[in-house]
Amino acid sequence: MNYVLSLFGLSCLLVTIAIGAGIQVDEHPNAPLLGKLVYRDASVTFEKEPAKDVLQNLEDGLDIMMLVIWKQDEGDGLDPTQEITLELKHQPTLVILERIVAQLDPEGNAAWQLRHGALEIGLKTHLASTGRQRLETYYIRDLLFTIRNFDAPNLGTFDDDGNRGGDNEPDPSQQEEIDRIIDLIVKFIEPELWEQNGGTCSITNYKETLLIKAPDFIHRQINGYSFVARQPSDVRERRVLYNKGETRVIVDRLPLR
Repeated sequence: MNYVLSLFGLSCLLVTIAIGAGIQVDEHPNAPLLGKLVYRDASVTFEKEPAKDVLQNLEDGLDIMMLVIWKQDEGDGLDPTQEITLELKHQPTLVILERIVAQLDPEGNAAWQLRHGALEIGLKTHLASTGRQRLETYYIRDLLFTIRNFDAPNLGTFDDDGNRGGDNEPDPSQQEEIDRIIDLIVKFIEPELWEQNGGTCSITNYKETLLIKAPDFIHRQINGYSFVARQPSDVRERRVLYNKGETRVIVDRLPLR
């Protein structure tokens, strides 16, 4: 009997361990890096300093992995000698990064993204190369709900079937609604990078779900980040808004948890 009880106790212990392990949530590889960008404030002053020196200073200050795609030989890329002029006081590093990237290319074609725990900076065409893309799914059923529009009856008239009443415009089909959503994304989020316009990024749908293969900086504009930035225990929570290619960091004014 004691032997049976011992086996039962051991089995319960193993089940408890298994359940405990099952509920653990692994931190996203990019969460620590995003945490540094969001929760570290800094002051910077750059006066016509080379871009390569500015970004090296940023990499060293944050102690992160950074990959910058510089111009080499006759190929295109970011110019390491591009002058950066910027003065910001006590701003989240993410805001500083955005301002620097905005000056890296005179045509506004530079961007940043997170990939495999590293910060990548380069021309959008380079960051959107096939090898840097990932496939994400977006469930859009809520966006397909249509409120039907009924016209008031037109008394004294009859339709083709001899029925009295008003005419109702046919509701758009679900596929038409999905096509509209796709058209809006392609039109307003990096238009030149989609396959429809000669780019490398693709977007299609399957059963009320969008399938989008694109780089991180495009997914960020569509739905932000699905993971939470690592938050230091001694600072208030912050929210990050990504809108029209720009980033805002909003500090939670509630008391510390």
